[in-house]
Amino acid sequence: MTTEKEFTINNKTKGILWYLVIAFAITWSSVLGIYLLGGVSSSALDVTSASPLVGLLGMLGTFGPAIAAFVVRKWITREGFKDAGLRLHFRAGWTIYLWAVIAPLAGGILTVVAAWATGAEVSGLSAISATDIVPWIIGALIWTPILFGEEFGWRGYLQPRLAPGRPLQAALRMGLIWGIWHYAQVLAGIVMSANPLALLIYPFSCITGSILLGWLRTKSQSVWPACLAHAVGNVIVTGAIGGLLPQVPDISTFAYRVIGYALVALALFLSHRVPWREAEATQVAAHA
Repeated sequence: MTTEKEFTINNKTKGILWYLVIAFAITWSSVLGIYLLGGVSSSALDVTSASPLVGLLGMLGTFGPAIAAFVVRKWITREGFKDAGLRLHFRAGWTIYLWAVIAPLAGGILTVVAAWATGAEVSGLSAISATDIVPWIIGALIWTPILFGEEFGWRGYLQPRLAPGRPLQAALRMGLIWGIWHYAQVLAGIVMSANPLALLIYPFSCITGSILLGWLRTKSQSVWPACLAHAVGNVIVTGAIGGLLPQVPDISTFAYRVIGYALVALALFLSHRVPWREAEATQVAAHA
């Protein structure tokens, strides 16, 4: 006889498996379409691509995780959207939105410090001007709702289900999956010029990102701070690093960035904000 607990476990597992199949199928099919259309010279996420079809496919690929989460919640597990984190919670949790900006910027600063410490040539701050900063800020605001296409799936659905009650373990598992999800873009030559080293670096990059974004999602009970942090990292931090490390190859910059974000993730772990088990954070708070 099937117990209610067994049904819940089976239903959750079924949801995760279907989510992965749908998310990967949509995104990887979109990347394949971009590759066949010869759109690899522009990012799969570049909605301003010269080819409208390439831009449309890029957007579809970005929203693959969100579409998968919607389908699973609505029709496969039928669990609905109560815990999806759709509300902003800005009035009560505005400080988390502040952290969503500060933390990626800190990761960017540490990236440049890591590059400088290993002897890389670093340009002065004069390499970045107001004409750069304003478009970056506008771009980050534009990309925040676009990256809902990823975060509603990754942080809104998958990460909390991978290891309930174990935030760090969930982030490790999420990072591996998220990193592999990016492989299609690398193999197609859309990012990192198809450099095979990117296949090795991406999971580590996504693990550090999942630690930060997962913490923002849990702390705010909303996916929107994660969307904002993701956009700040993709637009502002990427732009600033490119200006400060113009002579450093992309793959090396990618590796330095993993170091920078790993230090931010380490700070979250050591401060018990992202513990191995949630009970550890409760115990620390009780003795504070």
